[in-house]
Amino acid sequence: MRRGLLAGALVFAFAAPAASAPPTITISANQREVQGNDAFQVSGGVASGRAGEAVLIEAKECGSYAPFHKIAGAQTAGAGTWVTQLGLLGTAQLRASWRGGVSDPVTVKVHPWMTLTYKGPGRYFVWVRADDFFGGARAVLERASGSKWIAVKKFTLKREQSFGVASSIGTPRAKLKKGTLIRAVLPKSQVGRCYLAGFTNTYKV
Repeated sequence: MRRGLLAGALVFAFAAPAASAPPTITISANQREVQGNDAFQVSGGVASGRAGEAVLIEAKECGSYAPFHKIAGAQTAGAGTWVTQLGLLGTAQLRASWRGGVSDPVTVKVHPWMTLTYKGPGRYFVWVRADDFFGGARAVLERASGSKWIAVKKFTLKREQSFGVASSIGTPRAKLKKGTLIRAVLPKSQVGRCYLAGFTNTYKV
């Protein structure tokens, strides 16, 4: 009976998975939510604690089937720490690679990069740039009223022919009093799971 118990214990011991080793490199981001294309900082350290080590920063974009790929590089300073600046156009997982080892990933969420400009009397131009098109999405032109934003007009974005960066545009029309502060918003319901809601700059009519 005791031999049977001992054999069972040995089988269990050999079957138990070994604890995974901690990553040899770390990464952190100083912001977890950013405006598209705005620079933010990522940093970390390597296990050797040495300066002059080459580090790769890799990304896996939300909604993409592509694997992690290099988007930037850095070099360690004293105590093996490193720091660099990045810009993203869409939500992505980021990780750092060093000597074949990789860090645990961090996710940085992105608001679409949006701008609002004057196009002519009662006409405005909204331009959205991201990793994806928003043709058919419904955006909202808003005006400031005290500390609140009031919807003025909904309008539909259309896909714009572009190269490299996906662009979508809209040209809302609205009669507004001089001095009115306005902006355009792309609600979360219109951008899908890979983006946060989008906001343009403000513009005084």
